[in-house]
Amino acid sequence: MLNFWVMGPTGDLNRIPAMRQNNHHCRYSLEGWLKITTAAFTAYSYFCLSLPCANLLADTVELSGGGHLSGQVERKDDYVVVRIDDSIQIALPASRVQRVVKSESLDAYRDLAAKLGDDAEKHYQMALWCVRSEQVPGEIQKYKDYHLQRTIALDPDHAKARAALGFTQENGRWIQTNQLMTDRGMVPGTTGWELPESAAIADYQDSQNVDARQWTREVKRLVAVVLRGSSKAPEALESLKAIDDPLAAGAIAGELLESRGKSIQSRQLRMVWIERLGQYRNLVAVEALVRTGLEEPDNVIREAALEQLVDYGSDSAIATYLQYLGSNDNKLVNRAAHALTWFPDPERSIEYIKSLVTTHQYESAPGPEMQVGFGENGGGLQMGGKKQVRTERRKNPAVLTLVKEVMPEEVDFGYDEQAWLRYIAEQRNQFSGDLRRDP
Repeated sequence: MLNFWVMGPTGDLNRIPAMRQNNHHCRYSLEGWLKITTAAFTAYSYFCLSLPCANLLADTVELSGGGHLSGQVERKDDYVVVRIDDSIQIALPASRVQRVVKSESLDAYRDLAAKLGDDAEKHYQMALWCVRSEQVPGEIQKYKDYHLQRTIALDPDHAKARAALGFTQENGRWIQTNQLMTDRGMVPGTTGWELPESAAIADYQDSQNVDARQWTREVKRLVAVVLRGSSKAPEALESLKAIDDPLAAGAIAGELLESRGKSIQSRQLRMVWIERLGQYRNLVAVEALVRTGLEEPDNVIREAALEQLVDYGSDSAIATYLQYLGSNDNKLVNRAAHALTWFPDPERSIEYIKSLVTTHQYESAPGPEMQVGFGENGGGLQMGGKKQVRTERRKNPAVLTLVKEVMPEEVDFGYDEQAWLRYIAEQRNQFSGDLRRDP
């Protein structure tokens, strides 16, 4: 019985027994005394990386699932024989062999590796060369890791090699970053190490995203049935009206916004989207209703969205619509002002007043003017002019309605911004109480 040892990835030694044959050659066959397991294959990956320096003429057999062997390779019908040395041969099932890298393919690597000696920095630079060079065929990472491991074996405090291998220095000692984070109570997440609570939240959100995507498919299926107008259409419509899961908000919002300005969906169906979104009361629903309250061309749908926002989402609606009072698009200014009449706020009266008359700039295409030019080489004609930019001041009726909504009925200064502002200033100065403290 012959025993030889294989160095495992954790530094343990694994003894693999074999029967010595009479011709003093040891051979593992498919039907032989030993079946090499996946764990043994993995163990070989470290053992064989030391061979390129020791066995300069060896071929390399890469194993599926990781690991490789070095030696002289001979292919049989359904297995590959690797001659490690004159005394050891190993037969591998062909199904376990990913590919064979011939000896001459590693000549450049072997020439450099033979000159490294016990110089830690040279091994580190060799690791970098393995990654950058296209002359190292096969599992480049294996070669890189071998030289990094050799680097820290020769120089335990080589910071760059330690970092490349995933080490972190903690209290003067090197520790694997994974172990350090685990000791700190962290867990691996999709974007790096995070607290277990954050990971749990992320997992929950992922599960919600899956449910939301399922709702998207289901809503589209039901809508298709409704639009076909078959005998099943009424039942599909009732199913849409009955969806009460807030995770369906994204699917419902998509139907509402994507059907805007189109005649594919009836007003009746689109009103279902408004009613459903008003019930969900989450950010997705509010955003869709806010956009509809401003951008929707159908007055009935637009008013219905604003009505839902009065009950839930008014803060988001007000913050959004106020920004549009300064839009360069005069139509949006008036739409925003009309939407704000659903949420009148006397404290914002000055903001409203400043939008009674707004300034807008419009560009017009260059005209076909003809220009005549003269120079040292004679004259010439140039066709076309520059873009024309015109500025217009426009009164906004919807803003005036909004201002009157928050001011006393008897006051009306029309579009006179300064008169409105003077009135507000006077009202604030008319304080008849005694500001002194009681004795």
